[in-house]
Amino acid sequence: YPSRPLREGVQGTTSFRVQVGPNGRVTSCEVTASSGNAELDAATCKLVTARARFNPGKGEDGQPTTSSYSNRVKWVIPKD
Repeated sequence: YPSRPLREGVQGTTSFRVQVGPNGRVTSCEVTASSGNAELDAATCKLVTARARFNPGKGEDGQPTTSSYSNRVKWVIPKD
């Protein structure tokens, strides 16, 4: 959880779309609906880009190709 939003008690949901390269790694990320907090939005793309791995899409020829994936992250402060 990003430190400032955590300290300030900020929560929210960030929707995103990533482009996935033929190697299954994220090549770009865009926020499609903001959580209302720029730090949570930026952390979403940073973490998804660094951690997500996909089976690449296949073209008509059966070879790996670029594809996209959309989802959302719900940022909730954990209860102690």
